[in-house]
Amino acid sequence: MTVDMATAVATEANPVEDLVGRLFIEGVGTMHVMSVYLGVKLGLFRALADGGPQTAAELAAATALDGWYLREWLQAETVAGLVTADSEDLATATFTAADGVRETLVEETSPAYLGGLPFAASAVGRVLPDLLAAFRTGAGVPYTRYGPEAVEAQAALNRPAFVNELAGTWLPAIPDVFARLQDSANPARVADVGCGVGWASIELAKAFPHIRVDGYDADEDSITRARRNAVEAGVNDRVTFEVVDAKSGGYGDTRYDLILFFECLHDMGRPVEALAQARAAVADGGTVIVMDERTGETIQIGDPTESFFASASVLWCLPQSRVEPDCQAPGTVMRPDMFANIARAAGWSSFDILPIEHPFWRFYRLED
Repeated sequence: MTVDMATAVATEANPVEDLVGRLFIEGVGTMHVMSVYLGVKLGLFRALADGGPQTAAELAAATALDGWYLREWLQAETVAGLVTADSEDLATATFTAADGVRETLVEETSPAYLGGLPFAASAVGRVLPDLLAAFRTGAGVPYTRYGPEAVEAQAALNRPAFVNELAGTWLPAIPDVFARLQDSANPARVADVGCGVGWASIELAKAFPHIRVDGYDADEDSITRARRNAVEAGVNDRVTFEVVDAKSGGYGDTRYDLILFFECLHDMGRPVEALAQARAAVADGGTVIVMDERTGETIQIGDPTESFFASASVLWCLPQSRVEPDCQAPGTVMRPDMFANIARAAGWSSFDILPIEHPFWRFYRLED
């Protein structure tokens, strides 16, 4: 087979053009996520999903929002494919939520729900000036600087998994722990460290009606919301929430049959102390489980999940951790060997990686 060398050279990938194209697409995605933010925050996707086909004027009346802005927003989402229109005349067209919008942007406990993602982007946008300063000084950026939408984002991104997988998939994969939680004759005591707004604690209490759960988090806003969520879920008689810094424990004399660190250890400025406190608080025969990011064992160039974790470390997790004096945080990309070093330094002799498959999280079981 004869190859035309001029053609071959002409069709070779141009790295500059490739990068321009890639960054342009990523920039388009960033802009669109901000439009999605408006749709979630203002209830537009919900209004379309619940109300059925509507004109821009009907949507404006249903949501008490400005019709001109809504026509532009509907155009943007029609171009993006999240909304469908039966004509190109924005003033007269009837708009409908596209298939999948309800599951991904309306139903907050759907396994596919991603409504928290634009909130996270909004929270990062709020602190970009702080991050610029932090890069120059080495200081941290307090979680509170990211605003209440940071709390909402984290809660929204993790809640679907807690609702759909915690009691039905993850815990049954650990038979002895699952059996301990089911033991009504000797009710288990559980600590949910880094509990956020309490969704995991609440789901545990709903699934195992005999256990008692104590949720701990260093963020006061999160704990206030967690207490409210427990009352609304009807489990506040068995679930309590307290503002506690994990590195200092604060568990009193309580010994726990199960201590959980769900997607929080990498955020802690002093993770060694946090795991050491858990080691002191776990009961004889008890279990400590850490769920954290499923990062590769080495850098995974071009992997979108790994890229998300690495970017989140720069923009979110590490800056919040570095508020802690003498910060030891591993960042979001906490690879298994990094976790092993933290666990050993905390006094744990070994750990197992549990046989729980998840695209974003890895589960560790600590052992003495």
